[in-house]
Amino acid sequence: MSTDLARSSDLARSTDPTTGTGPARRPGSAPAAEILARASAIAAQPMRRIAPERLESELAEFRRRTPRSAALFARAQGVLARGSEHVDPLSSPYPLFLDHGAGGEVVDVDGNRYVDCILAGGALSLGHNHPGLNAAVVDLLRERTGFHGHLDEFEVLAAERIIEVFPAAEAVRFVGSGAEADLAAARIARAYTGRRKIIKFRGHYHGWGDQFMVDLEVPGSGDFMAGGVPPEHYAHTVLVHPHRLDDLAAALAAGDVAAVISEPFGGESGLVPFADDFHQQAIALAHQHGALYVLDEVVTGTRAGIGGAHAVLGIRPDLITLGKGLMNGYPSCGAVAGRREIIEAAGTGLPDGRPFTYIGGTMSGNVLSAAACYHTLGELTRPGVLDSAIAVTADLVVRLNALFSTGGVPFFAYHFGTILRIELTAPHALLVEAERLPEIIARRALLADYMIPVVNAGVLSRMGRDMLSCGHTRADSDRVVNAYARLVELLG
Repeated sequence: MSTDLARSSDLARSTDPTTGTGPARRPGSAPAAEILARASAIAAQPMRRIAPERLESELAEFRRRTPRSAALFARAQGVLARGSEHVDPLSSPYPLFLDHGAGGEVVDVDGNRYVDCILAGGALSLGHNHPGLNAAVVDLLRERTGFHGHLDEFEVLAAERIIEVFPAAEAVRFVGSGAEADLAAARIARAYTGRRKIIKFRGHYHGWGDQFMVDLEVPGSGDFMAGGVPPEHYAHTVLVHPHRLDDLAAALAAGDVAAVISEPFGGESGLVPFADDFHQQAIALAHQHGALYVLDEVVTGTRAGIGGAHAVLGIRPDLITLGKGLMNGYPSCGAVAGRREIIEAAGTGLPDGRPFTYIGGTMSGNVLSAAACYHTLGELTRPGVLDSAIAVTADLVVRLNALFSTGGVPFFAYHFGTILRIELTAPHALLVEAERLPEIIARRALLADYMIPVVNAGVLSRMGRDMLSCGHTRADSDRVVNAYARLVELLG
């Protein structure tokens, strides 16, 4: 495969995520205020349910089509915790077991074909089984080794490529996953500043480390998802509402905050988006009070546009975290990057008087993963590759919104680069109070019902929290529109 990088001027060029071309005007295909208002309007309406007899017919069709998945799930229930280890795929009435895939399509063990809009939670930025990437990795395995535990040239090559692609990156530290990258960023920030507290915005997701397992997805949900985590493990995590700069300023004024961490487009990659100019003001506040600003680019780094979300937004965080699409699904995929003097706190030797923190990981930066990173970024930065994928996503958003408008449903779609959001029941738009939690759970359960006709029509969707890849085509979009047309028809 070709791994030539575009010229540095092209890499630095911000693209408009709505069209994939020209200078950036805003990060999403709709302003944040509009997205928030429309989601709140859906949350204020009664839930629209599929008629029981229609839903039962769809469930019967699903079971008819997927007997081998049903049998494998029965076996999995005997050996895996609750039968499944993954949060992204369809789970009702049972998860599908996949056999193979290419580009934007996968085939399950029963031979059913699907457009995959889940993409391993966003990891497959190039799509399934990208031939050039696979060939490069296979050649490496034939010629060298999958893992040797020593330094390798590909670590240097991959780090150099990250620095070329991401404007905020001056130095890199590889880790084993995006979750590890976020944990490493928090530890590095504490070591560098000598402070303890980390500010986290309500509803944001930064992996499953103890200190971040509070207030996930739904702003105000508190410790609802923090089972097994002692409260003292997130005692130094300060929660701030994502739309209140005055709250952020007040939390920073205490003078004990090491870093502010955020998802660039808002909680869960834009489900609760920031105002378009939020980060500029937030970074200024953090620096005014001696804190670092960390941007969690685990999802957005290979999806927002060339250079990640911070390039598209025109901001310069102190640290960025990377994962998922950085290696197109190859394992041990994670990195933290940023200002050199900060990253160098993550040394591998002994403390020597400079800021220091220990970050381990036997598989971190291994030759296979580093090579996958090098080749994946090389492909993504070939002229037109990512821009074309963003244009396919933008076109799908337009077509879905036309469908929903014609169908008389309040649903709507929007996107940030190749991150696709299809808003259906808006459980995250409800600020959790004791009496609202059952409704939020009910709205999540309703989404599971909605996905049955969508999957029967040949589309895998994470309840509308979706992604496209460089392997998706307009023909794939046709199938996605038809799948949601089936849902709209059932609700009519």
